Amino acid sequence: MQEETRRHLDYLDGWRGLAIAAVLLGHFWLDDLRPGISVLGVDLFFVLSGRLMAEILFVRQAPLPTFFARRFSRVYPGILFFVVAASLAFIGTPYQHGPLAALTALSFTINYAMIYTHPVALFDHLWSLCVEEHGYLILAGVALLARRRLGNPAAVMLILGGAAMLNGILRSAVFGQGYFDVFWRSDVQVAPIFISAGLFLLLRERSLARRLPGWIAPAALALGIAAKLWGGHVAISFGLGTVLLTVAVTTLDSSLPALRRLFENRALRLLGIWSYSLYLWQQPFYKLAHDGAAPTPLLLGAAVLAGLASFYVVERPARGFLNRLWQSRFSRLTPALETRP
Repeated sequence: MQEETRRHLDYLDGWRGLAIAAVLLGHFWLDDLRPGISVLGVDLFFVLSGRLMAEILFVRQAPLPTFFARRFSRVYPGILFFVVAASLAFIGTPYQHGPLAALTALSFTINYAMIYTHPVALFDHLWSLCVEEHGYLILAGVALLARRRLGNPAAVMLILGGAAMLNGILRSAVFGQGYFDVFWRSDVQVAPIFISAGLFLLLRERSLARRLPGWIAPAALALGIAAKLWGGHVAISFGLGTVLLTVAVTTLDSSLPALRRLFENRALRLLGIWSYSLYLWQQPFYKLAHDGAAPTPLLLGAAVLAGLASFYVVERPARGFLNRLWQSRFSRLTPALETRP
């Protein structure tokens, strides 16, 4: 995602690094002590996605063919390799799955397949990737309308995000639906993506992004984490917690230098760069650790090694190759297209 913004901001890589660290540590250890650490990591990914996509689609106004081509390059080689490799590796084990599970994973429909009880074995974590891809489709639609002067994109994003948030709160608190029946749904979990996108655009429109007090981002981040982990009621954890995290990521540019330096830490930045492959590959090893198949530290190390191998052997080379291919094609078809890598 980061490569498509106008400027490369190291502290956004660090934010992504914090997100994947929360997922890994939550799954392998900390969720047993404080449930929700890994879910917090997913929320950090979502709000960052909203900010980045708002810049790409509404500020830079990247051509939609370029946008979708780069989304494909960014996401699909890694997930295709993961689904095929994991499917073959676990044939004949308790973790095997049928072809329908693989098909729903590769078509980004697995979150709703899971809600309606189709077994997906090692692929259940892909619900969050489905949410992001569904959110990107809607964001692109709003961008298309905005370029035709049909509506204010910031207002549209905030309204859609608020509606998704209200949908989740009502389903959970009023209608009593179970956690996974509610929070695997794209029509609920796009809330942080859309609210973050809308707030980022609103702050930019009013020239506030770099003029806000530096304490807002760290305070919002700390309070958002507290609300997510200890909020209790869904209106606090999902509602207020989500809003606070969106405030934190959209005001990070004007935050205290110490916070930006924290996110610019090399270890966090590297984790952020590797995060997609780590996210894909941690799940099989997490399931094995949960079932006591081997010592947890050993399986966590194996998950990291598998993620790194996927990043350097599959994700990065495939993304570079496909981006060069798209660049060549789009340059011939429409010379005016923005095709910078």
